[in-house]
Amino acid sequence: MNESQTSTPHRTWRRAGLMLGLVLTSQLLACSAIEVTVRRGLQGTTAVGKASGYTLKATGNASVTPPNVPRLAEATAFFESQRRVLARQAAAGGGEDIAALARLMDKRDAQRLAGWMQAHYSDLFSDRSVAASKVISRIDAQTI
Repeated sequence: MNESQTSTPHRTWRRAGLMLGLVLTSQLLACSAIEVTVRRGLQGTTAVGKASGYTLKATGNASVTPPNVPRLAEATAFFESQRRVLARQAAAGGGEDIAALARLMDKRDAQRLAGWMQAHYSDLFSDRSVAASKVISRIDAQTI
C-alpha cells in the first residue's frame, strides 16, 4: 500500500466530519433565527390582540353614542392599560403598541404618530394625573 491509498479514507472521513459540522451549525443558527422571528411575531400579535379586545368591548356603545365616541373610548381604555409601555415606545420613537393605538384611532401612519408622540413626549407622559381621555383627545386632534 502506498501513501496515497492510506490517506484517501482519512480525507473522506475528514470531509464528512466537516460537512456534518457545517450542517449542524447551520441548523442551530436557523433554529435561533426562527425563535427570534416567532417571538417578535407573537409580540406583534399580542399588541393587535389587545387592540382588538378593546374594539370588541366598545362596539356595544355604537347605537347610543355619537359616531366617534366608541373609537375614542377604545383608544382611551387601551391607553390607560398600556400607558407605561406606550411611554417607553414613544420615547424610543415607535413600537407595536403605538401601532395598535394608531389602528384604534384610525391613524393611517403609525410611524408618523410615533414620531409625533416622541416629539411631544413630555406633554403626553410627564404628568400621570392627566386623564387618558385628554391625552387621547390631544392625539386625535393631530392630522396624522
